[in-house]
Amino acid sequence: MKDVDLHLLQALLREAESRQNRKDTPNEKLANEFSLLIEHARSLQTRLDQSETRIRQLENLVDMDELTGLYNRRGFTRQLKQALASGKRHTHPTQVIIADLDGFKQTNDQYGHAAGDAILRHFARLIQKQLRGADFAARLGGDEFAVVLRHATTDGTASFIKRLQSTLGRSAVLWQHQKLPVQASFGFATSTEDAGMAQLLNLADQDMYRHKHAHRTMPDETAPRQPRKRRDVTAA
Repeated sequence: MKDVDLHLLQALLREAESRQNRKDTPNEKLANEFSLLIEHARSLQTRLDQSETRIRQLENLVDMDELTGLYNRRGFTRQLKQALASGKRHTHPTQVIIADLDGFKQTNDQYGHAAGDAILRHFARLIQKQLRGADFAARLGGDEFAVVLRHATTDGTASFIKRLQSTLGRSAVLWQHQKLPVQASFGFATSTEDAGMAQLLNLADQDMYRHKHAHRTMPDETAPRQPRKRRDVTAA
C-alpha cells in the first residue's frame, strides 16, 4: 500500500506541475485547486519519506546488539545472506570467523555481570578496529561473536585472527583497579558453491572449538599433575 501511494503521489505531482507549466487551465479556480493539490501531494510525500526513514531506523535497532553496537544474531543472519549471495554473483569467497571468549563465565562469577559486560564491549571495540569497509561483525549471544570478511583469502583471514589475538594479548580491561585479561578462541570457514549458510557457520564453529580444546589441554600437558583427593561418599 505504501508503494502504491508513493507512485500515485508522484504521478499527481507530475501532472499538476505539468498543467501549471503549460498554463492551460480554463479558469483561476481550477488553477488554485491544482496548486492545493501540489502542496497536499508534497506534504504527503514528505510524511512518507519521514515514515520510511523511521522504519529503517527501527529495523536497524532490531538488528543491532544494544550492549556492543555490533549486529545481533538476526542482523548478522540477514547481512550474511546478502554477503553470500554477492560472493556467488562475483565469484569471490566469503570468510566467516567464530570467536568465543575464554573463561568468561568464571569472570562473571568472580567479578559480576557488570565486569563481564565491560569485557564484551572491549572485545567488540577491538574487532571493530580491525574491520575493513565491507566487513562486519556480530555478537551472536552471550560471549560468542562472529566476523565476516567479504573479500579475504584464507591466509588473510588467518592474519586477521592473528592480529586480533595479538591485540588481545596486549590489552586488558581495567575493572575496580584490577586488570582483567581477555582471551578468545577463534575458528573460521570459507564459503563454497555447495555449502549453505548453516553448514558454513557449523564448520567455523567446529574449528573454533578445536582451538578452544587445544588451549584448554595445552597447560595440562606441561603442568605437574596434582594428586586427586579422595572423596568419601556417605550412603543416604
